[in-house]
Amino acid sequence: MSNQGNQRIRLTKQLLQTALLKLLKQKPLHLISIRELCDEAGINRTTFYHHYGSQFDLLNEISTQFLDSISERLALADPENRESVSQKVTTVMEYFSEQKDLSRLLLNNTFDSSFGEKIFSLPKITDLFNAALSECEDETEKKARITFAIHGSFRLLQEWINDDLCASPAKISELILTLARSVCQ
Repeated sequence: MSNQGNQRIRLTKQLLQTALLKLLKQKPLHLISIRELCDEAGINRTTFYHHYGSQFDLLNEISTQFLDSISERLALADPENRESVSQKVTTVMEYFSEQKDLSRLLLNNTFDSSFGEKIFSLPKITDLFNAALSECEDETEKKARITFAIHGSFRLLQEWINDDLCASPAKISELILTLARSVCQ
């Protein structure tokens, strides 16, 4: 495919993503019609269906891109090096801050109740929890501690986003890491 064709596809997808995010600020996903979405994006329905099967597929792509960006920011964190982990988690919190509207939308959504679990089940985050609990031999206890740390961390992240980022990314990442470590030790 030509470079011009690739640019056209990227532009079309960007228009649709922007339109969907705008509409999601006004109403729930299940109430957004494809016609309304296409009108907002300025494209025809045939073009939409060329790329997506539904508005849920489009939102899934947005969510996946968001999670991929988080993964990229965590990629080089060494689970054994607390300073490296702290820096990477702060970088992730900065990304949430930079993408505040999208973060708020994804963290508070009612259309994908597993989004929080998807964040905390990213491979690098799983590595961090497993490294923190490497001494724990009881698998049931280990799983319970990880579950508690994940859900507590998610709730802190959600409150931080909803409170208009009242703390700095560094401060919230320090708080999340401190609490998660205390649960995991």
